[in-house]
Amino acid sequence: MEKQKKQVMLNVPFYANTGDGSQCYQVAMQSALKYFLSEDFSVETLDKLTNRKKDKWTATTQIVPALYELGLKVRYYSKTELEAALSGEKYIRETYGADADKVLKIVDVDALVESARTLLKYDLFEQKVLSLEEIEEHVRKKHVPLVLIDWNKIIGRPSYQGHFGVITGFDEENIYFHQSGPATPTPNMKITKSTFMEAWNVKGTDNDIVMVYGKR
Repeated sequence: MEKQKKQVMLNVPFYANTGDGSQCYQVAMQSALKYFLSEDFSVETLDKLTNRKKDKWTATTQIVPALYELGLKVRYYSKTELEAALSGEKYIRETYGADADKVLKIVDVDALVESARTLLKYDLFEQKVLSLEEIEEHVRKKHVPLVLIDWNKIIGRPSYQGHFGVITGFDEENIYFHQSGPATPTPNMKITKSTFMEAWNVKGTDNDIVMVYGKR
C-alpha cells in the first residue's frame, strides 16, 4: 500500500499585490493580521506603519515592530547579526560591496536603523537559522511564518529577486506558499521542499523569517 502523504494547512487569508509591485512585505502582513486579528489593513496603512516610502523597498526589520505594535506576538530570525545594521550606510557597504550603491538607492537607511533599534529594544530578534523541521513544527502549532526567498530560484531564472510571502502549509514533499504577485498571484502555491530551501538559502535572503505566533 502506498504511504499516505500527510498534509498540514493553515487557513490563512490570501491577498494579491495590486499596488506598485514593491509591497510584498505589506501584503504578507495583511494575511497575518487578518488571520490572527480578523482585521483588514490597507497596504497604504501598512506602508505608513512600516515607514515605507515611495520607490523604496522594505527591509525585513521594518515589519516586525509594526506587527508587534498592532498586538501580535512576533519574532524575527536571521543568520545575520542585527547590531551591525545600526551603523546604517556602513553596514550596507560592508554587506553588499560593489552592489552597495544600487542597494542604497532602494533601501531607506534611516527606517532600517530605526527598526533594528526597536527590535533590539524589545528583544524581538534572534540570530538563528531555523531548520525546515522547526518551520513545520511552527505551522503545526498554527504559527504563521513570513519568509524571504529568491523568487528567481522558484521560477528558474538567473540573478536574484527577493520576494516575501507567507508559508501556509506543507506535506511530505512540498511547501505551500501565498504567492502574492504582482505577476500570477497564487494562493497556497505548491513548491517542492528542495526548491524552497534553495530559494531560502541564497545569499541575500539571510534566511530571514518572521514568525507570527498569535495575539500578544
